[in-house]
Amino acid sequence: MAFRWISSTFIRVALLIAGTVLLTLGVSRVDVWFIVTGGILCVLAAYVFFKIQNQLREKSHLMLEAIRNRDYTFRLPVYGLAGGERVLQDTLNQFGSLMGEQKQFMEQRERFYEQILSSVTSGVIVMDENMKIVQTNPAAARLLGLPFLGTLQQLERYGEDFPETIRSLAAGERCNLQYTTTKGEVHLLVRASVMQVGEHTVKILTLNDIRNELDAKELDSWIKLTRVLTHEIMNSIAPISSLSETFLQRSDVVGTPLYEGVRAIHETSAGLINFVDSYRKFSSLQKPAPEPFYLLELIRQVSELHLLPPDITLTLQIEPEDLMIYADPNLIRQLLINLIKNAVQAIGTAKGRIHIRAYTTADEHIFVYVSNDGPVIPDDEAEEIFVPFFTTKKEGSGIGLSLSRQIMKLSGGTISLLRPGTNGWNTTFVLEFE
Repeated sequence: MAFRWISSTFIRVALLIAGTVLLTLGVSRVDVWFIVTGGILCVLAAYVFFKIQNQLREKSHLMLEAIRNRDYTFRLPVYGLAGGERVLQDTLNQFGSLMGEQKQFMEQRERFYEQILSSVTSGVIVMDENMKIVQTNPAAARLLGLPFLGTLQQLERYGEDFPETIRSLAAGERCNLQYTTTKGEVHLLVRASVMQVGEHTVKILTLNDIRNELDAKELDSWIKLTRVLTHEIMNSIAPISSLSETFLQRSDVVGTPLYEGVRAIHETSAGLINFVDSYRKFSSLQKPAPEPFYLLELIRQVSELHLLPPDITLTLQIEPEDLMIYADPNLIRQLLINLIKNAVQAIGTAKGRIHIRAYTTADEHIFVYVSNDGPVIPDDEAEEIFVPFFTTKKEGSGIGLSLSRQIMKLSGGTISLLRPGTNGWNTTFVLEFE
Protein backbone atom coordinates (compact mmCIF):
# COMPACT_ATOMS: atom_id res chain seq x y z
CA MET A 1 0.00 0.00 0.00
CA ALA A 2 2.83 2.38 0.83
CA PHE A 3 4.50 1.53 -2.46
CA ARG A 4 1.20 2.08 -4.23
CA TRP A 5 0.74 5.49 -2.59
CA ILE A 6 4.37 6.48 -3.34
CA SER A 7 4.02 5.24 -6.93
CA SER A 8 0.78 7.14 -7.52
CA THR A 9 2.26 10.31 -6.05
CA PHE A 10 5.49 9.90 -8.04
CA ILE A 11 3.59 9.21 -11.23
CA ARG A 12 1.34 12.20 -10.70
CA VAL A 13 4.28 14.53 -10.03
CA ALA A 14 6.35 13.02 -12.87
CA LEU A 15 3.49 13.37 -15.33
CA LEU A 16 2.88 16.95 -14.24
CA ILE A 17 6.60 17.87 -14.55
CA ALA A 18 7.06 16.05 -17.85
CA GLY A 19 3.90 17.57 -19.28
CA THR A 20 4.92 21.05 -18.18
CA VAL A 21 8.42 20.65 -19.67
CA LEU A 22 7.07 19.32 -22.98
CA LEU A 23 4.51 22.09 -23.20
CA THR A 24 7.18 24.67 -22.54
CA LEU A 25 9.50 23.18 -25.20
CA GLY A 26 6.64 22.83 -27.67
CA VAL A 27 5.62 26.43 -27.26
CA SER A 28 9.19 27.72 -27.48
CA ARG A 29 9.96 25.60 -30.54
CA VAL A 30 6.51 25.75 -31.99
CA ASP A 31 6.51 21.93 -32.08
CA VAL A 32 3.02 20.46 -32.23
CA TRP A 33 4.14 17.00 -31.10
CA PHE A 34 5.68 18.40 -27.90
CA ILE A 35 2.59 20.50 -27.22
CA VAL A 36 0.16 17.59 -27.73
CA THR A 37 2.30 15.17 -25.74
CA GLY A 38 2.80 17.69 -22.88
CA GLY A 39 -0.96 18.42 -22.83
CA ILE A 40 -1.78 14.71 -22.63
CA LEU A 41 0.68 14.26 -19.76
CA CYS A 42 -0.80 17.22 -17.86
CA VAL A 43 -4.33 15.83 -18.40
CA LEU A 44 -3.17 12.45 -17.11
CA ALA A 45 -1.64 14.14 -14.04
CA ALA A 46 -4.94 15.96 -13.39
CA TYR A 47 -6.87 12.70 -13.89
CA VAL A 48 -4.68 10.88 -11.34
CA PHE A 49 -5.08 13.78 -8.92
CA PHE A 50 -8.89 13.89 -9.20
CA LYS A 51 -9.11 10.12 -9.00
CA ILE A 52 -7.23 10.14 -5.70
CA GLN A 53 -9.41 12.98 -4.40
CA ASN A 54 -12.54 11.09 -5.44
CA GLN A 55 -11.32 8.00 -3.57
CA LEU A 56 -10.81 10.14 -0.45
CA ARG A 57 -14.33 11.55 -0.80
CA GLU A 58 -15.81 8.07 -1.18
CA LYS A 59 -14.00 6.82 1.91
CA SER A 60 -15.08 9.85 3.90
CA HIS A 61 -18.65 9.33 2.71
CA LEU A 62 -18.53 5.65 3.77
CA MET A 63 -17.34 6.61 7.25
CA LEU A 64 -19.99 9.33 7.68
CA GLU A 65 -22.71 7.04 6.33
CA ALA A 66 -21.70 4.36 8.84
CA ILE A 67 -21.86 6.91 11.67
CA ARG A 68 -25.23 8.14 10.39
CA ASN A 69 -26.49 4.54 10.55
CA ARG A 70 -25.04 4.26 14.08
CA ASP A 71 -22.45 1.71 13.02
CA TYR A 72 -19.51 2.90 15.07
CA THR A 73 -17.44 -0.22 14.45
CA PHE A 74 -16.68 0.72 10.82
CA ARG A 75 -13.03 1.65 10.21
CA LEU A 76 -11.09 2.86 7.17
CA PRO A 77 -7.83 1.06 6.36
CA VAL A 78 -4.74 3.10 7.27
CA TYR A 79 -2.09 0.43 6.92
CA GLY A 80 0.34 1.21 4.14
CA LEU A 81 -0.85 4.78 3.71
CA ALA A 82 1.15 7.91 4.30
CA GLY A 83 0.87 11.66 4.03
CA GLY A 84 -2.43 13.47 3.86
CA GLU A 85 -4.50 10.38 2.99
CA ARG A 86 -3.33 8.56 6.12
CA VAL A 87 -3.93 11.63 8.32
CA LEU A 88 -7.46 12.04 6.93
CA GLN A 89 -8.47 8.38 7.32
CA ASP A 90 -6.90 8.17 10.76
CA THR A 91 -8.86 11.29 11.80
CA LEU A 92 -12.10 9.77 10.52
CA ASN A 93 -11.40 6.56 12.44
CA GLN A 94 -10.78 8.54 15.62
CA PHE A 95 -14.02 10.40 15.05
CA GLY A 96 -15.85 7.08 14.68
CA SER A 97 -14.27 5.78 17.91
CA LEU A 98 -15.29 8.94 19.73
CA MET A 99 -18.87 8.62 18.49
CA GLY A 100 -18.91 4.95 19.56
CA GLU A 101 -17.73 5.86 23.05
CA GLN A 102 -20.37 8.58 23.22
CA LYS A 103 -23.06 6.11 22.18
CA GLN A 104 -21.94 3.62 24.81
CA PHE A 105 -21.97 6.35 27.45
CA MET A 106 -25.48 7.44 26.43
CA GLU A 107 -26.74 3.85 26.56
CA GLN A 108 -25.26 3.35 30.01
CA ARG A 109 -26.80 6.60 31.24
CA GLU A 110 -30.15 5.65 29.71
CA ARG A 111 -30.08 2.27 31.48
CA PHE A 112 -29.13 4.07 34.70
CA TYR A 113 -32.10 6.43 34.43
CA GLU A 114 -34.43 3.57 33.48
CA GLN A 115 -33.28 1.63 36.55
CA ILE A 116 -34.00 4.64 38.75
CA LEU A 117 -37.37 5.16 37.06
CA SER A 118 -38.38 1.54 37.56
CA SER A 119 -37.43 1.56 41.24
CA VAL A 120 -39.37 4.66 42.32
CA THR A 121 -42.83 4.22 43.85
CA SER A 122 -44.26 7.20 41.97
CA GLY A 123 -45.80 6.52 38.60
CA VAL A 124 -44.32 8.36 35.60
CA ILE A 125 -45.99 8.78 32.19
CA VAL A 126 -44.27 10.62 29.31
CA MET A 127 -46.40 11.74 26.34
CA ASP A 128 -45.52 13.45 23.07
CA GLU A 129 -47.26 16.39 21.36
CA ASN A 130 -49.98 14.06 20.08
CA MET A 131 -50.71 12.81 23.62
CA LYS A 132 -49.31 9.38 22.80
CA ILE A 133 -47.49 7.56 25.57
CA VAL A 134 -43.79 7.20 24.75
CA GLN A 135 -42.51 5.97 28.09
CA THR A 136 -43.84 4.76 31.45
CA ASN A 137 -42.49 2.96 34.49
CA PRO A 138 -43.90 -0.15 36.22
CA ALA A 139 -45.27 1.94 39.10
CA ALA A 140 -47.63 3.80 36.74
CA ALA A 141 -49.21 0.58 35.49
CA ARG A 142 -49.42 -0.79 39.04
CA LEU A 143 -51.11 2.35 40.41
CA LEU A 144 -53.61 2.29 37.54
CA GLY A 145 -54.37 -1.39 38.09
CA LEU A 146 -53.04 -2.45 34.67
CA PRO A 147 -50.53 -5.15 33.68
CA PHE A 148 -49.10 -2.78 31.07
CA LEU A 149 -49.85 0.82 30.11
CA GLY A 150 -49.56 1.53 26.39
CA THR A 151 -52.32 4.01 25.56
CA LEU A 152 -54.59 6.37 27.49
CA GLN A 153 -57.59 4.54 26.03
CA GLN A 154 -56.90 1.73 28.50
CA LEU A 155 -58.03 4.09 31.27
CA GLU A 156 -61.58 4.37 29.87
CA ARG A 157 -62.48 1.41 32.09
CA TYR A 158 -62.60 3.92 34.96
CA GLY A 159 -64.80 6.36 33.04
CA GLU A 160 -64.93 7.91 29.59
CA ASP A 161 -63.68 11.25 30.89
CA PHE A 162 -60.72 9.68 32.70
CA PRO A 163 -58.22 9.89 29.77
CA GLU A 164 -59.41 13.39 28.84
CA THR A 165 -58.76 14.61 32.39
CA ILE A 166 -55.15 13.52 32.06
CA ARG A 167 -54.74 14.95 28.54
CA SER A 168 -56.09 18.35 29.54
CA LEU A 169 -53.65 18.89 32.39
CA ALA A 170 -51.40 21.87 31.61
CA ALA A 171 -47.87 22.42 32.89
CA GLY A 172 -47.87 23.01 36.63
CA GLU A 173 -51.45 21.81 37.12
CA ARG A 174 -52.54 18.89 39.30
CA CYS A 175 -55.69 16.88 39.87
CA ASN A 176 -57.04 14.14 42.13
CA LEU A 177 -58.31 10.91 40.62
CA GLN A 178 -60.41 8.42 42.55
CA TYR A 179 -61.46 5.05 41.18
CA THR A 180 -61.85 1.40 42.11
CA THR A 181 -59.70 -1.49 40.94
CA THR A 182 -59.82 -5.18 41.81
CA LYS A 183 -57.41 -4.34 44.62
CA GLY A 184 -59.58 -1.65 46.22
CA GLU A 185 -60.10 2.09 46.20
CA VAL A 186 -57.33 4.23 44.72
CA HIS A 187 -56.73 7.93 45.29
CA LEU A 188 -54.12 9.41 42.97
CA LEU A 189 -52.55 12.85 42.89
CA VAL A 190 -51.46 13.62 39.29
CA ARG A 191 -49.02 16.44 38.51
CA ALA A 192 -48.12 17.65 35.00
CA SER A 193 -44.95 19.27 33.71
CA VAL A 194 -43.68 20.08 30.21
CA MET A 195 -40.14 19.68 28.91
CA GLN A 196 -38.40 20.44 25.62
CA VAL A 197 -36.44 17.47 24.25
CA GLY A 198 -34.63 18.51 21.10
CA GLU A 199 -37.24 19.78 18.66
CA HIS A 200 -40.09 18.05 20.48
CA THR A 201 -42.16 18.95 23.53
CA VAL A 202 -43.12 16.19 25.96
CA LYS A 203 -45.56 16.18 28.86
CA ILE A 204 -44.49 14.36 32.01
CA LEU A 205 -47.16 13.13 34.43
CA THR A 206 -46.26 11.94 37.93
CA LEU A 207 -48.75 9.79 39.82
CA ASN A 208 -48.70 9.32 43.59
CA ASP A 209 -51.00 7.18 45.69
CA ILE A 210 -52.23 9.47 48.46
CA ARG A 211 -54.69 6.94 49.91
CA ASN A 212 -52.16 5.54 52.33
CA GLU A 213 -51.03 9.02 53.30
CA LEU A 214 -54.61 10.15 53.95
CA ASP A 215 -55.42 6.97 55.85
CA ALA A 216 -52.28 7.32 57.96
CA LYS A 217 -53.06 10.92 58.90
CA GLU A 218 -56.68 10.08 59.66
CA LEU A 219 -55.66 7.08 61.74
CA ASP A 220 -53.09 9.09 63.68
CA SER A 221 -55.73 11.73 64.42
CA TRP A 222 -58.15 9.13 65.74
CA ILE A 223 -55.44 7.53 67.90
CA LYS A 224 -54.50 10.88 69.43
CA LEU A 225 -58.16 11.71 70.06
CA THR A 226 -58.80 8.30 71.62
CA ARG A 227 -55.82 8.63 73.94
CA VAL A 228 -56.98 12.03 75.15
CA LEU A 229 -60.58 10.90 75.64
CA THR A 230 -59.72 7.65 77.42
CA HIS A 231 -57.27 9.48 79.67
CA GLU A 232 -59.81 12.12 80.67
CA ILE A 233 -62.67 9.65 81.08
CA MET A 234 -60.58 7.25 83.17
CA ASN A 235 -59.43 10.11 85.39
CA SER A 236 -63.07 11.03 86.04
CA ILE A 237 -64.60 7.54 86.32
CA ALA A 238 -61.91 5.74 88.33
CA PRO A 239 -62.52 7.75 91.56
CA ILE A 240 -66.28 7.27 91.24
CA SER A 241 -65.88 3.49 90.85
CA SER A 242 -63.46 3.30 93.77
CA LEU A 243 -65.61 5.43 96.10
CA SER A 244 -68.83 3.61 95.22
CA GLU A 245 -67.14 0.25 95.88
CA THR A 246 -66.00 1.56 99.30
CA PHE A 247 -69.54 2.74 100.16
CA LEU A 248 -70.96 -0.65 99.23
CA GLN A 249 -68.80 -2.24 101.92
CA ARG A 250 -69.83 0.14 104.70
CA SER A 251 -72.24 -1.19 107.32
CA ASP A 252 -74.24 2.02 107.40
CA VAL A 253 -75.03 1.64 103.67
CA VAL A 254 -75.72 -2.09 103.42
CA GLY A 255 -79.41 -2.81 103.80
CA THR A 256 -80.46 0.81 103.36
CA PRO A 257 -82.21 2.45 100.38
CA LEU A 258 -78.82 4.00 99.50
CA TYR A 259 -77.31 0.61 98.75
CA GLU A 260 -79.17 0.04 95.48
CA GLY A 261 -78.36 3.50 94.26
CA VAL A 262 -74.65 3.19 95.11
CA ARG A 263 -74.54 -0.24 93.50
CA ALA A 264 -76.06 1.18 90.31
CA ILE A 265 -73.42 3.91 90.30
CA HIS A 266 -70.66 1.32 90.83
CA GLU A 267 -71.87 -1.05 88.12
CA THR A 268 -72.33 1.82 85.66
CA SER A 269 -68.85 3.22 86.34
CA ALA A 270 -67.29 -0.26 86.17
CA GLY A 271 -69.04 -0.89 82.84
CA LEU A 272 -67.85 2.46 81.54
CA ILE A 273 -64.29 1.61 82.58
CA ASN A 274 -64.46 -1.67 80.66
CA PHE A 275 -65.96 0.19 77.70
CA VAL A 276 -63.17 2.77 77.69
CA ASP A 277 -60.56 0.05 78.18
CA SER A 278 -61.70 -1.59 74.95
CA TYR A 279 -61.06 1.69 73.13
CA ARG A 280 -57.66 1.95 74.75
CA LYS A 281 -56.67 -1.17 72.82
CA PHE A 282 -57.20 0.78 69.62
CA SER A 283 -54.61 3.41 70.58
CA SER A 284 -52.07 1.16 72.27
CA LEU A 285 -51.35 -1.77 69.98
CA GLN A 286 -48.23 -3.72 70.80
CA LYS A 287 -45.13 -2.95 68.79
CA PRO A 288 -44.94 -5.45 65.91
CA ALA A 289 -42.38 -8.23 66.08
CA PRO A 290 -42.24 -9.27 62.41
CA GLU A 291 -41.05 -12.70 61.41
CA PRO A 292 -41.66 -14.98 58.42
CA PHE A 293 -44.58 -17.39 58.80
CA TYR A 294 -46.68 -19.64 56.60
CA LEU A 295 -50.05 -18.04 55.91
CA LEU A 296 -51.87 -21.37 55.44
CA GLU A 297 -50.68 -22.61 58.82
CA LEU A 298 -51.85 -19.39 60.51
CA ILE A 299 -55.30 -19.61 58.89
CA ARG A 300 -55.65 -23.20 60.04
CA GLN A 301 -54.82 -22.10 63.58
CA VAL A 302 -57.60 -19.50 63.35
CA SER A 303 -60.07 -22.06 61.96
CA GLU A 304 -59.43 -24.28 65.02
CA LEU A 305 -60.83 -21.57 67.31
CA HIS A 306 -64.38 -22.69 66.41
CA LEU A 307 -65.42 -19.25 65.18
CA LEU A 308 -67.74 -20.71 62.51
CA PRO A 309 -71.22 -22.09 63.19
CA PRO A 310 -72.18 -25.36 61.44
CA ASP A 311 -74.06 -23.63 58.60
CA ILE A 312 -71.06 -21.55 57.49
CA THR A 313 -68.14 -23.14 55.62
CA LEU A 314 -64.62 -21.80 55.20
CA THR A 315 -62.77 -22.43 51.92
CA LEU A 316 -59.13 -21.63 51.21
CA GLN A 317 -57.19 -20.88 48.02
CA ILE A 318 -53.55 -20.18 48.92
CA GLU A 319 -51.18 -20.02 45.95
CA PRO A 320 -48.68 -21.45 46.54
CA GLU A 321 -49.52 -23.46 49.64
CA ASP A 322 -46.19 -22.55 51.24
CA LEU A 323 -46.83 -18.82 50.79
CA MET A 324 -44.93 -16.90 53.47
CA ILE A 325 -45.59 -13.42 54.91
CA TYR A 326 -43.11 -11.31 56.83
CA ALA A 327 -45.15 -9.64 59.58
CA ASP A 328 -46.16 -10.11 63.22
CA PRO A 329 -48.15 -13.40 63.21
CA ASN A 330 -49.99 -12.47 66.42
CA LEU A 331 -51.29 -9.23 64.93
CA ILE A 332 -52.25 -10.87 61.62
CA ARG A 333 -54.01 -13.64 63.54
CA GLN A 334 -56.07 -11.05 65.42
CA LEU A 335 -56.87 -9.29 62.13
CA LEU A 336 -58.11 -12.51 60.50
CA ILE A 337 -60.21 -13.29 63.58
CA ASN A 338 -61.82 -9.85 63.32
CA LEU A 339 -62.63 -10.31 59.62
CA ILE A 340 -64.01 -13.83 60.10
CA LYS A 341 -66.16 -12.72 63.05
CA ASN A 342 -67.52 -9.85 60.99
CA ALA A 343 -68.33 -12.24 58.14
CA VAL A 344 -70.09 -14.64 60.52
CA GLN A 345 -72.16 -11.81 61.98
CA ALA A 346 -73.02 -10.55 58.49
CA ILE A 347 -74.20 -13.98 57.30
CA GLY A 348 -76.16 -14.52 60.50
CA THR A 349 -78.23 -17.67 60.90
CA ALA A 350 -78.41 -18.39 57.17
CA LYS A 351 -76.17 -20.80 55.34
CA GLY A 352 -73.12 -19.14 53.91
CA ARG A 353 -69.51 -19.31 52.83
CA ILE A 354 -66.33 -17.51 53.77
CA HIS A 355 -63.53 -17.74 51.24
CA ILE A 356 -59.88 -16.75 51.78
CA ARG A 357 -57.67 -16.42 48.72
CA ALA A 358 -54.00 -15.39 48.77
CA TYR A 359 -51.28 -15.06 46.14
CA THR A 360 -48.08 -13.18 45.40
CA THR A 361 -47.39 -10.95 42.39
CA ALA A 362 -44.30 -10.61 40.24
CA ASP A 363 -43.16 -7.57 42.26
CA GLU A 364 -43.41 -9.65 45.46
CA HIS A 365 -46.58 -8.01 46.75
CA ILE A 366 -48.87 -10.39 48.62
CA PHE A 367 -52.66 -10.06 48.41
CA VAL A 368 -55.07 -11.79 50.79
CA TYR A 369 -58.79 -11.66 49.95
CA VAL A 370 -61.33 -12.46 52.69
CA SER A 371 -64.76 -12.80 51.07
CA ASN A 372 -68.23 -13.86 52.16
CA ASP A 373 -71.68 -14.23 50.58
CA GLY A 374 -73.52 -12.36 53.31
CA PRO A 375 -75.67 -9.28 52.65
CA VAL A 376 -74.05 -6.49 50.66
CA ILE A 377 -72.75 -3.58 52.76
CA PRO A 378 -74.67 -0.41 51.75
CA ASP A 379 -72.62 2.31 50.07
CA ASP A 380 -73.16 4.85 52.85
CA GLU A 381 -71.92 2.36 55.45
CA ALA A 382 -69.02 1.20 53.26
CA GLU A 383 -67.62 4.75 53.21
CA GLU A 384 -67.48 4.85 57.04
CA ILE A 385 -66.59 1.25 57.73
CA PHE A 386 -62.96 1.92 58.75
CA VAL A 387 -63.80 4.98 60.87
CA PRO A 388 -63.11 4.26 64.55
CA PHE A 389 -66.23 3.76 66.72
CA PHE A 390 -68.54 3.54 63.69
CA THR A 391 -70.84 0.53 63.95
CA THR A 392 -74.29 -0.58 62.84
CA LYS A 393 -74.48 -3.37 65.43
CA LYS A 394 -76.43 -2.90 68.65
CA GLU A 395 -73.62 -4.32 70.78
CA GLY A 396 -70.70 -3.39 68.54
CA SER A 397 -67.79 -1.25 69.68
CA GLY A 398 -66.83 0.01 66.24
CA ILE A 399 -63.12 -0.65 66.63
CA GLY A 400 -62.75 -4.04 64.91
CA LEU A 401 -62.10 -2.82 61.36
CA SER A 402 -60.31 0.35 62.45
CA LEU A 403 -58.07 -1.88 64.57
CA SER A 404 -57.52 -4.10 61.53
CA ARG A 405 -56.51 -1.06 59.49
CA GLN A 406 -54.04 -0.03 62.17
CA ILE A 407 -52.59 -3.56 62.23
CA MET A 408 -52.04 -3.43 58.47
CA LYS A 409 -50.45 0.01 58.78
CA LEU A 410 -48.02 -1.32 61.41
CA SER A 411 -47.33 -4.28 59.12
CA GLY A 412 -46.43 -2.00 56.20
CA GLY A 413 -49.56 -2.86 54.24
CA THR A 414 -53.12 -1.76 53.57
CA ILE A 415 -56.67 -3.09 53.93
CA SER A 416 -59.50 -2.13 51.58
CA LEU A 417 -63.14 -3.02 51.00
CA LEU A 418 -63.84 -3.97 47.38
CA ARG A 419 -67.02 -3.20 45.52
CA PRO A 420 -69.86 -5.73 45.83
CA GLY A 421 -69.68 -8.44 43.20
CA THR A 422 -65.88 -8.43 42.90
CA ASN A 423 -64.79 -11.95 42.00
CA GLY A 424 -68.40 -13.05 42.51
CA TRP A 425 -68.61 -12.24 46.23
CA ASN A 426 -70.93 -9.82 48.01
CA THR A 427 -68.29 -8.61 50.45
CA THR A 428 -64.52 -8.78 50.03
CA PHE A 429 -61.76 -7.28 52.14
CA VAL A 430 -58.30 -7.29 50.55
CA LEU A 431 -55.05 -7.14 52.51
CA GLU A 432 -51.95 -5.98 50.63
CA PHE A 433 -48.49 -6.71 52.04
CA GLU A 434 -45.66 -4.86 50.32
